Amino acid sequence: MFKKILYFVSIVAAAGFLLFSADALLGTNCQTGIPPSADAANSTNVNTDPHPVLTATPREIDLGTVKPDETASAVFTLKNIAPGMISWSASCPEGWEGDSVKTLHGSVSGEPDSLRLDLTVAENIENLLSDKTRIAAYRTSMKLAAGDKELICHKFLKAGAYRTAIRLMSIGGQRNIFVNFRIYAVRGIPSINLNPQRLDLGMQPPGKIISKRIELTNKGREMLKWSVAPRKETSAEFSGDLQKERYFSFHHDEVPEPGKYAIPDHLKDNLELMGKWTEKNGYPVTKGGASSLKFRFQGTGISAFLQSHTENGNCSVYLDENLLNLPDKLSGEWEKKEIRIAEGLSEGPHVVTIVIREGSLEMEGVKVFGKEIMHGPRGWLAVFPNSGTTMTETEYINVKVDTSNLAPGYYGDQIVFKSNAGEETAEVFVDVIPDSGHKIIDVYLYSKDVDYLFTVDPQAESQRLIQNGYVKEGIAFRLFAPQTPGTKSFYRWYNPVKRDHFYHYDPTGGGKRLGGYVYEGALGNIATSRMTNTRELYRWFNPATGRHYYSTKSTVAKRGYRYDGIAGYVR
Repeated sequence: MFKKILYFVSIVAAAGFLLFSADALLGTNCQTGIPPSADAANSTNVNTDPHPVLTATPREIDLGTVKPDETASAVFTLKNIAPGMISWSASCPEGWEGDSVKTLHGSVSGEPDSLRLDLTVAENIENLLSDKTRIAAYRTSMKLAAGDKELICHKFLKAGAYRTAIRLMSIGGQRNIFVNFRIYAVRGIPSINLNPQRLDLGMQPPGKIISKRIELTNKGREMLKWSVAPRKETSAEFSGDLQKERYFSFHHDEVPEPGKYAIPDHLKDNLELMGKWTEKNGYPVTKGGASSLKFRFQGTGISAFLQSHTENGNCSVYLDENLLNLPDKLSGEWEKKEIRIAEGLSEGPHVVTIVIREGSLEMEGVKVFGKEIMHGPRGWLAVFPNSGTTMTETEYINVKVDTSNLAPGYYGDQIVFKSNAGEETAEVFVDVIPDSGHKIIDVYLYSKDVDYLFTVDPQAESQRLIQNGYVKEGIAFRLFAPQTPGTKSFYRWYNPVKRDHFYHYDPTGGGKRLGGYVYEGALGNIATSRMTNTRELYRWFNPATGRHYYSTKSTVAKRGYRYDGIAGYVR
């Protein structure tokens, strides 16, 4: 049997037990460690407590991709940082079955000792019967060895990515170490893939209906048969993985132009980019050149989701302006990885900064820990289509969220896809804010012949209105204040030759050629989809004169004007 051995050389710090992940954020030179602000129990200061304290380094190891009939190996280093010996034990990870020996026992002093891990994926595939669907899975074995003793655990796993916790028990308490690995699917076997796997719907008011789309593809050659499992209705059945995790996607649905990334409106207070950042499929990507990303958050920890990174990368990671030191290094090229940067922090404001000097980094988003999640009532989340068969084509799964019956708060749920290739889960998050917090702005209409000017501050524009003979016609509609969730800035342009005003929430004009038009600023914010107590603002266009007309009425009695779409939704 072919074996792929990954050796990890671990250095045991004179400091205490590391709180942060030993995983790398990027390339061959990303570093993490513990900031001075961490709790004393997890501090990097020398432990003076006379009680035994078991440490394990690194805390987390990535075995990479393991193919069927392969074995990947790693070594954790154990040590008692207090005088004397300490006894410890390890059991199979949750959900794994052990052989005759259920627990591995050992002891260690101040001299480091090794805990070896071998992960083997069987070549043959077992067909398990689950919900009348044959699910292809691999028999996976995990062997833990210390000295001449060993513990062997088994579990059937489908192709995909895994992060598994191994619990170490001692008189000093419980310690968890983690192992990451990915099982490679045999070619020909169906494999379900979701993109994106996490949906962040941002901040939304009550009464809003939001739709997003997930792409479902089959990476195998055989037919993929899939269906959406019925939603669990009680919070007791709700997956614990979402209990205190808030996801922030960096994806921008409407980038200003291809290749140019813009921070989404609801993240402008949290996310800051410096250096050379471009756009790829709506996500921010940088190719080095002293670029940096800064994210401000409130919580007890944070992990980062990376879309991809390249070999020969070089970056540094800071938490609250303290450089984090990484005890081991990773290299190579990979895609879609979650990196736990910090956990167990004191509740409060924190800042994580990633500085990229070389290589390419593509960011998907971050997940903040410590935020309680609410569960919506029946019908708040709908998925369609909810079943199908897929070969090589892409299936588009529509996800609709209705905030009509949701009280203010942060909501999350999981969409479970069952298939003959196993299960895959998509996550959905939305932050519902009080509708009463929306400030409404009056928009006044002034006209001269067939030129229609909207303004929110007639006094500031009084000289222009008087000199050009505009006639006041009263309040035409109302816009929202800037930063209102679900809205965008509503811009105004003027063409002095045509004597025409044009309005759009797209800063580039939404496809209209703006030659001859002069930009005159933003009036306020307009809703881009229907919200509670809003109405359509219709746009008409006269092809003979090139002029535009806007009204909340669905019909217009002006000669030569043709319906040109909905400009947005107003109050």
